[in-house]
Amino acid sequence: MTKTLKTTPKISVKIWRPIINKLDEKLETACLRRDAYLAKLLAVELDHLDDEVSIPNSQASYDFVFSQLDAFDRKLVSLALPQELTSRLNEICARKRIVRDAFFNRVFLLLAADQALVDKLLFEDFANDWRRDVWSEYKHEGPFFQNGFYPLEPMIDPFWAVRCAMSMYAVNGGLEDYLEPISGKSIRITRDLAGVPIPEDSVYTTVFTNKVGGNDLRGLSCYLPDRDIPGHDAEKAHQAKLEDLFANLGLEN
Repeated sequence: MTKTLKTTPKISVKIWRPIINKLDEKLETACLRRDAYLAKLLAVELDHLDDEVSIPNSQASYDFVFSQLDAFDRKLVSLALPQELTSRLNEICARKRIVRDAFFNRVFLLLAADQALVDKLLFEDFANDWRRDVWSEYKHEGPFFQNGFYPLEPMIDPFWAVRCAMSMYAVNGGLEDYLEPISGKSIRITRDLAGVPIPEDSVYTTVFTNKVGGNDLRGLSCYLPDRDIPGHDAEKAHQAKLEDLFANLGLEN
């Protein structure tokens, strides 16, 4: 009898060339197989993606992110991932209107980035040494504990420390509870100047406003508020409110 070998199904994604090149280099140095590592990472990250993108993107946001990402010089990459993970990712992306390739590019960028770039992208507004703060507060919890005491069962949760820092800094960040009408869930939000609810800053909702080599990093967004879409009515309303605030200070043109 001929035995049929089970193969892991593959999906194709397009990844910004400098990101995939750097990530493959780092994984090779660490003697890690990329797709096996990603499968373990996704088992953790998909729950975070669903939780953090707590307000679905608009269709205009999806279309804008797609168009910006499409301008990047990207390489077609095949990933062998368990079907249950890709199915769950596809379901989340459809329900939250997330560009799937934007998710992969964002994750790959944060994995490949050095410390200075992570600071620039996620902690630019904070003067604190977030790594020191996380070490002081959480050194006996999470991956610090798991990976130290169970070296053959490592916890693959690469953004755990980042999330701890964001949680610490968000305590006094003016957050409010909000009942999201589509999911019916109570979430934590801030509001823009026009009063529109915005999910709290997180790994997947912090907007990268930088431009690199002519590339608009908003193309790596898993969540992008309409106020950040050039020419959108929400952007105009946000700008008008900002101008009103400056006018009240006597700074109008």
